[in-house]
Amino acid sequence: MLRVAEDSLERMEPLYPGIRKTVAYYESLYLPRCPICASEDTAKVSAGITGRSIQVASATTRMHLRPSGHPADYFCNKCRQYFEV
Repeated sequence: MLRVAEDSLERMEPLYPGIRKTVAYYESLYLPRCPICASEDTAKVSAGITGRSIQVASATTRMHLRPSGHPADYFCNKCRQYFEV
């Protein structure tokens, strides 16, 4: 789910060309339900913090950003647990 308005994405675009496309990619992903709590509010885990990744993660709930490491492929925004399918 988008966390920012369209005008925010428009302001990010000159700083990070193609960021709207990246956010749209995450928004379009099929993400599995959480096997722990059955929530559909899940995210794809991405490792590595850069200005661009921070902006993408701040724009959508469908990306969960980690500074390093990759504990699992998915993260549940509701129960805050990492999981695999």
